[in-house]
Amino acid sequence: MKRNQVQVIVVSLTSTLAAISIGYLGVQFFGKNAMYMIATGMLGLGTGGAIGEVLVEKRQQQVVQTQLKQQ
Repeated sequence: MKRNQVQVIVVSLTSTLAAISIGYLGVQFFGKNAMYMIATGMLGLGTGGAIGEVLVEKRQQQVVQTQLKQQ
């Protein structure tokens, strides 16, 4: 796997774990509905970050152009 793919996977897993943790704390302090809102927001941020990282990588890929030799 490319290094960037590993980074995307790590960011996604970290975001998922953060969503679970924050969701758990949310239900302890604010109730069940707050847990759902916080967890959904964190998952959305994690997904957006992962997609954004992939899009940035695609834009940064070098474009290779070949020129025909003229005789």
